[in-house]
Formats: sequence, structure tokens, C-alpha cells
Amino acid sequence: MSAARPSPESTSSHNLRAMTLRAFLYGLQTNMTRTIWQPFALHLGVPMSLLGLLESIGGFFGLVSTAMLPLGGWLSDRRGRKPVIAVASLFGFAALATFSLAAWRGEWRLLLPGVVLLGLIAIARPAVDSITAESTAPEARGHAFSLVNTSYAAAGVLTPTIGGFLASRYGFLSALAVGAGLELATFGLVAMFVTETLPRGARQPLRTSEFFSLVRRLATPPAKLRSFYVAAAIDAIAFGMGATILFGLLSDTYGFTPFQLGLMSSVQSLTWAISQLFIGRQVDKRGCVLFLIISELISVVVLAGWMVVKSYPAFLVLHAVGGLAVAAWVPAFMAWITNSVPEKQRAEEIGRLGAFRGFLSFPAPYVGGLLYEAFGFSGPIAANLVGAVIVTVLLWLFVKDPPPLPPGETNSPVERT
Repeated sequence: MSAARPSPESTSSHNLRAMTLRAFLYGLQTNMTRTIWQPFALHLGVPMSLLGLLESIGGFFGLVSTAMLPLGGWLSDRRGRKPVIAVASLFGFAALATFSLAAWRGEWRLLLPGVVLLGLIAIARPAVDSITAESTAPEARGHAFSLVNTSYAAAGVLTPTIGGFLASRYGFLSALAVGAGLELATFGLVAMFVTETLPRGARQPLRTSEFFSLVRRLATPPAKLRSFYVAAAIDAIAFGMGATILFGLLSDTYGFTPFQLGLMSSVQSLTWAISQLFIGRQVDKRGCVLFLIISELISVVVLAGWMVVKSYPAFLVLHAVGGLAVAAWVPAFMAWITNSVPEKQRAEEIGRLGAFRGFLSFPAPYVGGLLYEAFGFSGPIAANLVGAVIVTVLLWLFVKDPPPLPPGETNSPVERT
């Protein structure tokens, strides 16, 4: 007698657990290494403007990262989610190995290939978001994204402080090497335990002409999503000029050590982790736009605080409060976009949105570095503050929660294919 086939519900539950654990491992790596990355670059002799340029190339919304988003979404809708996520982990390992070599040799020029490899990790973002959405029912996606992000945030409670301690006590190489090992562990988890969620029948043909057609459409967002696209892009530009290079600014302006910066990152992750599940449930109950606005308002308060405080304890408290802004933004943002498009276009649209944001915002960290050199710490932070206020107004006036998709254009959790 053959064994019973796993139900779609049990497979989806297994997959959500696997993606939650993947977020934890990835969070251990990225929270440790990104906390020390900017002080590391400054330690190698990189000026603030060049640091901003490196972030513009390979940062979260850097040029390379942005270019990977539509490609990752397009490939994910045609070859599946899992292979794209696995390849991204290999890029992450290669990036951290390159940074480790730069630390060992004291050679800042190796930072450029390192940040390019780091930017290639973004190829996985649409696939990760899609597989999370497809591992749960539409009405529970705020909770699902909150669960995954709580795991990521929980990983950041201790590892930034540990990374900062390792860098301060034993040198940057020690923390970077640990990060490389964690990225290999993430690859192993994805390869062995993550289940593909895109059915073979839903996969579209792999035609190069269609990808170039997607590239041409990047500059013209779908009409029903246009207001959201614009608000999201301005948000990326604003935070790219200020918050993205904050640790470099604090290191150069106030002399904060890697350990102090790691502690700041840890308290933000603690606030994020504690509040994320509750906020995610509220997103499902009360809608996405309300929590996007709440996130921006919290950010306005934090940014205004950065403009006036100068002591480390004050920055520590403000960074903890900033965790609430992240906890409100991430599930609301992802639930909004994943509930606005049908399953067969989901990863492609996520990649398209990321590319639209990224191509407009990738120069922002470089501009922030120039503003710092011209006006000091307040220059890039003021630009970030003004942008956050603008985004709040745009969300309030022009963005509405997505209506339910027509029958047949949404999806319940799917079984293994």
C-alpha cells in the first residue's frame, strides 16, 4: 500500500517553516556583515562619497541589485522559485569571500567586485517574496510575511552586536569569514528543504524577447499600480540618501565603533521582532495602506530625532523606535503588491516594482555622501526627512488597498510539483 500523498496544506505549512528558517539563517549573515560593512570600507581608507558610490552600485537598491530584480522575477516565473533562491546564496558566499580577501590584504579595490557580487543576491528577492505568498492563503499573507520577517529580525537581535564585537576585538576579517560560512549554510537549507511552489503548468516559456519587452515596460508601471510605484520609488530615493549610509555617517561623524553600531542594529531588530507578528495580523485585519502611512510617520519622528541628538544613548533609543517602522512597512508593502497581481505574474511584478524603485534611487547613496561632504551629518538626513514627509502625503491621498482579485487570478497554497 503506497504512502498517502501530502496535502497542499501540509506542504505549504512545511514550506513556510523552511522559508522562515531560511530567513533566520540569512538574517544571521546579513545583520552581522551589513552592520560592519560601512565602517570596514572607511577603515580601508574609502572616503564617504566613494562609500556612497559603492552603495549605489551594490547596495539594497544599488544599480546591480536593481538590474537583478526584473531578471530574477522573470526567471522565477519561468524556471521556478527555488533555483533562483539557491543561486543567490552562492553569489552571497562569493561576495563575502571577496570582502574577506580585501580585509586580509588591506586592499580597498577588492570592494568593487565584492559589492557587485553582493548586488547579484537581489536576483532572489522576487522569488523569496513569491514563494512566501504562495505558501499561504491570500487572506493570511500579512501574517505569513510577518512570520518570515520576525525570524529575520530575531536573527538580528544578537548577531550585529556579535559582529561588531568580533570586528572590534579580532578584526573585520573574523566577522566576514563567519558571514561567509552562514551563507553556505543558507544554501544547504534551500537545496534540501525548500519546496517549489510554482506548478509546472503555470510556468511561462523562456523567451528572451519577452524579457526585453519587460525591460522596455519598466518605465511605465501598470495604471492600477502607478500611485503605489511612485510612492515606493520616492521612499527608496529618500532613505537611500540618508538611512542607507547611516552607519558610515555615525562612524565618521561621531566615531561610533563597530560594537556600538552592532548594538544599535540589535535593539532595532529586537523591537522589530517583538512587534512584527502583532502588526502583521493587524495588516490582514485593517488593510495595508494604513500601516504604510504609520511606518512613514514613525520614520519622520526618528529622522527628526537624528537631526537634533548627538549622544550615543539617544541614537540607540531612536534606532529601537525605528524597528517599529520596519515592522509596519514590510508586511504591508508585500501584502499590497502580492494581493494586487495574479499568481502567474507575481514574481515578475515584484521584480518590476523593485527595478522601478532601484533605477530611480540607485544614485541616492552617492548623493547622500556628497551632501555629507558639503553640509555635514544634517545634509543627507534632512533630505531623507523631506522625502519621508512627501511619501506620507502620497500614500494618504493616492494609494488605496487592493480590491480582491477576480476568481481564478489568486491562489491558495499549492502542493509540491
